[in-house]
Amino acid sequence: MQQLELKDPAGFAAEFMRQTQLQGFGSLSKRDLELLVYVLLERDGAIDRNASNHAAAQQLRVTPAKLRALRRDGYARWRQLVAEPVDVALRRVLSHVLDEANLRSGSRHVSERSRKEGFLAVRVEHPDDRQLFEQAVLDAGGLPVYERNREVLAVRFDTLVTLAEKAGFLQQGTETMVKELRKLAPGSEELADLLRKDVTKLRWEDARSALNSLGAKAVSSSAEGAVKGLLKLVFPFL
Repeated sequence: MQQLELKDPAGFAAEFMRQTQLQGFGSLSKRDLELLVYVLLERDGAIDRNASNHAAAQQLRVTPAKLRALRRDGYARWRQLVAEPVDVALRRVLSHVLDEANLRSGSRHVSERSRKEGFLAVRVEHPDDRQLFEQAVLDAGGLPVYERNREVLAVRFDTLVTLAEKAGFLQQGTETMVKELRKLAPGSEELADLLRKDVTKLRWEDARSALNSLGAKAVSSSAEGAVKGLLKLVFPFL
C-alpha cells in the first residue's frame, strides 16, 4: 500500500482551518468534513487526480465504489476549492484521457462495429472529469456512447475535431493543416483529392473534411500511430 504523503502540509492545514472557520466551528457534518479532506488531498497532490479509482482507493483503504462517491460528492460540495477555467480543465482532461496508454486501454473495450464507424474509445475514471468531458462532447454536437461500462466512452473522431474547434484548440490555418496532413498521410485518397484543388484557395471546411475522413479511417483500421498523429494535429498540447 502506498503511504499518503502531503506535498504541502502547511497549505493543507491552513485551507482546512480556513474552511472550518468560514462555515462556523462545529457546523460541518462528518460527511462534509470527509469530503473536504478528500478534495484537499487531491488539490495537494497527495492523491493524483488522474489516478484510477482502484489506485486511489488503495491509498485510502476504502472500496473503489466509496472512492468514486468521494470524488463525485466532494467536487460537487467543495468545487470552489479546485475551481479552474473550463478551457484549462478541458485541456487537462484531454491530455490525460487521450494519452497513448489510455487510448490503447480504451481500444480493448470498444466494439468492432463502433470502431468501423469511426468511434474512438476513451477511459475517464474520475467522475467530475467524466462529467466535464461528456458535456464538452454534447456541446460539440456529439453524443457520448458507453461501451461495456460507465468509465469507457466511445466518441466519433469528427466530434473530437468539432470539440477542438469550438474550444479553440484547433488552429484554423488551411495551408498549415494540409502541410501537416501531407506528413501524416502522404498517400491517402482524401489528401490526394484535397491537393487537386488550389491550396491557396482551399476552404477550411475542405481541410476539416479530409481530417475527419482520415481520422475515421485510422480509427477503424486500428492504426495507433496514425490516430496519435492526427490527434496531435487536433489537440497540439497532447
